[in-house]
Amino acid sequence: MFTYVGLIELTPEGREVLEKAPEYLEKFRKIVEEEGGVLEDTFAVMGPWDFLALVKYPDNAAAFRALAKIGKLEVVKTETFPIEKVDVFLKALV
Repeated sequence: MFTYVGLIELTPEGREVLEKAPEYLEKFRKIVEEEGGVLEDTFAVMGPWDFLALVKYPDNAAAFRALAKIGKLEVVKTETFPIEKVDVFLKALV
């Protein structure tokens, strides 16, 4: 499994129904799981993003499929990046 960080921003439509955020986060979780992924944790954040999600997917193809489905919800925008522990990165430099 590969780990990704998802930066999530509510769209104007999503902000109009902010009270439904828990429902949309649950839909997000289900979509991730349908693609063989695991939503490890979700955080509310201050700044330009509303939420940060730590997600594991079996491969990039699964991540792309999940993100396409999440994009169809039209209440959130996401930017997703693969992440790795610093020690793994540093070992790659040697």
